[in-house]
This record gives sequence, structure tokens and C-alpha cells, in this order.
Amino acid sequence: MKKFSLFLLVVVLVLSFTAGCANQPAETPAPQEPEEETPQPLEEPAVVEPVNVTIAGLKGPTSIGMIKMIDEKALESEKYKVEYIQEAAPDSLTGKIINGDIQISSVPINLASVLYNKTQGKVQLMAVNTIGNLYIVGTGDIDSISQLEGKSLGMSAKGSTPDFAMNYILKQAGLEGKTELNYALDHASLAQSVIAEDTPVALLPQPFVTQTTLKNPKVKILIDLNEAWNEATGGKSELYTGCIIVNREFAENNPDFIREFLDQYEESVNWVLENQKNAAELVAKHEIMPDAALVEKAIPYCGITFKKAQDAKPGLNDFYQILFDSNPASVGGSMPDDEFYFTE
Repeated sequence: MKKFSLFLLVVVLVLSFTAGCANQPAETPAPQEPEEETPQPLEEPAVVEPVNVTIAGLKGPTSIGMIKMIDEKALESEKYKVEYIQEAAPDSLTGKIINGDIQISSVPINLASVLYNKTQGKVQLMAVNTIGNLYIVGTGDIDSISQLEGKSLGMSAKGSTPDFAMNYILKQAGLEGKTELNYALDHASLAQSVIAEDTPVALLPQPFVTQTTLKNPKVKILIDLNEAWNEATGGKSELYTGCIIVNREFAENNPDFIREFLDQYEESVNWVLENQKNAAELVAKHEIMPDAALVEKAIPYCGITFKKAQDAKPGLNDFYQILFDSNPASVGGSMPDDEFYFTE
């Protein structure tokens, strides 16, 4: 009996000890210290090189129209490095346009179509910037196209709009091959020849027309080619002379730049027409033409204008068709299609 009682006591003590241990709170593990992160070096932002943009014009009405932009170096920014250049003749620009070295350029209206065909659509016409600025001048005694028969006519910019327009007019007047055409290197050279009276009769654009009449009082405007063109075409077309073209890939990749360019170009044209004296001074300052007084007198007759491609399209189609029917080479061998005309 004593043994049983002792056994029972041991069991009770063991159970009591076990229950007491179960009621003890569980030990909370010590919090782990966060591993120290190795600081990563800060990445420097990548340097974005500005896009180079060359905007070209000819030394005449096309550059006069955008003289405000040229003077202000318009569109220059951290994103775009813009250069404005001016050349005396279109031939100096064509190779660079074809190679993509010039993104935006003023060119004779027919050359735009030639380049479109030659580059298989890599350039587009964005706007017309000159209409009707061609005149026959000199010391000769003529006042009509018919009187050019048997005479020599000084010309410049062979293969450009004045050349093809004049040939069309002569053809319509029955004078094809009956008037000798003598080509000078550029407008400036021909103007000097007229002033010196070495060339009695010549076809020139403004402002070179005004230059010849101011420098030599004997030189007169003999024939307004705009009237001659109207007569030759039966009133079907204006005499478009200059336009703005753009590299198509550049335009597609930089739509905001192109939109701003067109807005500022139109603004510049309007400013020139409303501030002719100030505009003329800037033209002389940038050596586009040497004489501000001359440019001021010429601006009203330079045909400076601004018409976006889609607005000018119907009239241009008529103009190109006339040139094409007369000489397909004048527009590059085929009529420009709808893709030729830039759309914003």
C-alpha cells in the first residue's frame, strides 16, 4: 500500500511539473538585424545629342520671305541644332538635298517635282513661297514676246522654273528655235551683265530686276512674264516659281518641329510684307542681297507668299500638267502624285 501511495505521489508531481511548463510563455526569438545593402552608384542620365537641321534658301525672294527666322535663328533649341544657309543657284543645293544633308529647302517649283521623282518620294512639297516674280528686262526695244524672234535672250538657272516657263511661252508663240537663249551662271551674274549693257535683253526674277533698273537708268522692264504666261496658258495657271520642300523621313520623325517651322515661316512672310524697310535691312545684314534700299523697293514685286501644299495643290497640278505636256523632263519625267504634297 505504501508503495502504491509513493507511486501515485510521483505521478502527481510529474503531471504538475509538465502542466507548469506548458503555461510558460514561449520565448520570442530575437529580431534579426537587417543586412546592410551595398549602395549602388547613381546612373548619370544619357547625353542626348541635338538633331542637326539644315534649312536652305536661295539668294532672292525665298530667303527674303524667311529673313525673320534667319535673323532670330528660329527653332534652335537643346533638341535641335539649326543652321540656315543661302546659295546663289539651285545646283548648289540639289546634291545635298538628295543625300539628306539638307532637311528643308526652298527650291524652284519644278525642281521640287524633279527631286521627288529622282529620290523616289524621299522629298515632299510643304508650301509655295513665290508666285509671279519674273520679268524680261534690258535696254532692247521690245514690248512683246513676238518681238523676241531672231533676238538673243539672256537666261539664268538652266533647268529651273524660269527656263522651262520661258521655253513654254516661246513654244506657244511659235518661236521655238527662233530665239537664242544664252545662259549665265546665276541670277547675280546675269544682272551684272544687263547693268553693263553686255546683255541687251534678259529674263530675271525680282529683286534682281529692281537691281538692274536702279543701277542703270537705261534698263527698263520690257515684258511682265506673268502676263505672258497667262496669255500662253489661256488663263489656266498662275506662274508658280518657288516652294519649300522637306526630307520626308525627317518630317515623319519630327512632326512638332515641322509644324512649328510652317507656323514661323508664315509669320515671317507676313512680317516681311508688313515691315518692308526692316526686312530689307535684315536681308542686307545677312548678305542675301547687298543693298537694303534696293530690296525695300523690290519686295512688293517679289511675289513673296505662303500657301500650304494642300491649299495650293489644285493650282500646282494645273501648272505641273502644263510643264509636263510641253516637256516631261521639266517635272522629272512624270507628274507628281498625291504623296508629293505634304500633309500635316
